[in-house]
Amino acid sequence: MFRSLIKLYLLVVLGGALAIAFIDHSFPQLFHDRVTADARDSTKAYAFVLTDYLQRHAGPERAAALAALQAHGSEGFSLLTMRDVIPLMNEEQLRDLRAGKLVLSFDAKDYYLPLPDGTIVHAHPDDTANLGIQIYAYIVVALATLLAMMIWVHYHWRDLRKLQAAAHAFGAGNLATRAQLSGKSNIYELSQQFNEMARQIEASILHQRDMMHGISHELKTPLARLEFGLALLQSPESAERQRERQQALRADVRELDDLVTELLTLSSLEQGERHMVLMKVSVGELLDSVAASIAHDVADRRLTLAVTTAGAPAYHVCDPKLVARALLNLIRNSTRYAHRSVSLRASMGTAGSLVLTVEDDGPGIPVADRARVFEPFHRLDSSRDRHTGGFGLGLAIVRRVALVHGGEVHLDDGSWGGARFVITLPPMSLPTADSAQAA
Repeated sequence: MFRSLIKLYLLVVLGGALAIAFIDHSFPQLFHDRVTADARDSTKAYAFVLTDYLQRHAGPERAAALAALQAHGSEGFSLLTMRDVIPLMNEEQLRDLRAGKLVLSFDAKDYYLPLPDGTIVHAHPDDTANLGIQIYAYIVVALATLLAMMIWVHYHWRDLRKLQAAAHAFGAGNLATRAQLSGKSNIYELSQQFNEMARQIEASILHQRDMMHGISHELKTPLARLEFGLALLQSPESAERQRERQQALRADVRELDDLVTELLTLSSLEQGERHMVLMKVSVGELLDSVAASIAHDVADRRLTLAVTTAGAPAYHVCDPKLVARALLNLIRNSTRYAHRSVSLRASMGTAGSLVLTVEDDGPGIPVADRARVFEPFHRLDSSRDRHTGGFGLGLAIVRRVALVHGGEVHLDDGSWGGARFVITLPPMSLPTADSAQAA
């Protein structure tokens, strides 16, 4: 702390000294006219007395009178002629002298007073008598500056130590640690950024923990079935029974493969926009391709899928593979619970956004569970069976697809009494050649 204070103080003192030197040497020249006018006003009575005194001592007596006056002060008087001062002044100063006005030199340290007879009195006041006072004044200014800086650095350093302690505690594993600083603190904005960073890191770590817990839980069942199936293969059974066992094992392997695929998809979406391939797609063709790819599943369940694009924009910029994946997940989710019908609808939202709605006539989802259905591995109590509820990753992927597009997804009551999922995708721009090359 003290080292930082000394460095800062030396910089301030050096800057102040340079500023004072600049003011002393440059301001009289920069504001010469104003300084001259002020000097004329402040020395008007003095100039009148001096002129009257020297006029009464004209001729040979003037030099002796000026010497006597010099003996009572430190003005450094001397008598000059117009020819003597011409090299020292510019045209404006010479014009003022001829007009009988007091003239200051460019550094404001000498003044020239013209007398009625053409003689010019030159004076160079000696300021050495005030040097001691100036030194004391500068010392007082330096001490006041040091005191102000010590107070400022004290509170600044105190807040930095609080932020340092919060960072140390957070790094030690206390993820709930936040920096508590006053809104008047100099580093309040920095503390808020630290708190936001800590919040995001905590959420990410907790999310990863939940993911690992969910993954380990999901892997146990198919692995246990595989282990049990392999053990049964060792027992003597009929060829038909053996084939059934092998088919069951293949089904378990496919289930593991599907789970890994879902996890990889969700992981890539967690990386954000880097994995997106934006292009201008036809909304109608996109919905038709989604409906065609799931037509067999819908028919097997004896359901009807209605696709509507009335009022939707003809084209929209998005990643068609990701959007199609999200719609397929929603439709598959709806087909598990729908009684007779599922609908897929596209419409125009606010500010040119694309709104995609998937609705079914099933039992719906309770309001208390709607906020959690988009969490990975979350299943409702009524659908804990993996055959019905899947892995619990489909809706999490839907949410990530909406987020990477800058949009959102929400769940509400459908007009048929079932669940209605609504994805809102805001308008996006196609990447330029430079940005695509950088990516």
